[in-house]
Amino acid sequence: VKRIAASCVWLASKLEENPRRARHVLNVFHRMECRRENLPIEHLDAFSKKYTELKMDLIRSERHLLKEMAFICHVEHPHKFISNYLATLETPELTQEAWNLANDSLRTTLCVRFKSAVVACGVVYAAARRFHVPLPENPPWWKAFDADKSGIDEVCRVLAHLYTLPKAQYIPVCK
Repeated sequence: VKRIAASCVWLASKLEENPRRARHVLNVFHRMECRRENLPIEHLDAFSKKYTELKMDLIRSERHLLKEMAFICHVEHPHKFISNYLATLETPELTQEAWNLANDSLRTTLCVRFKSAVVACGVVYAAARRFHVPLPENPPWWKAFDADKSGIDEVCRVLAHLYTLPKAQYIPVCK
């Protein structure tokens, strides 16, 4: 689990255009492990055999992750669609609420279950319902944005369920 977690962090940093060196990721995970095991925090020497093994393991795990994901690792975020959709619908007052809902949607699996356009339509719809802003129904507004009503409804259901969950709590790494 620790090995895969480190590989996920390293890969995510690359995908979100904020790359980190393998050395930095390994140092952070090494310190976390030392803290968790109540061991003295020691420097991980970049020229040691242990470091070389950890780095090779990190690279191998990353390759395995990529293979499992069929090398499809680009996730398009719904945020880039929201402003355009709201401008087209002439409802700019929903921008902040829709943006907040899109941010919260990242705590769910919506970004990998639906196209970004569908998630964007779902958060626009949820924002409009929250503020009682009518959206055009003849023709249905979502058809202009290449989304289907069932997908939008599912996005709204998932977000509604998310808000019923208890608030996220900070869990300290060391006890």
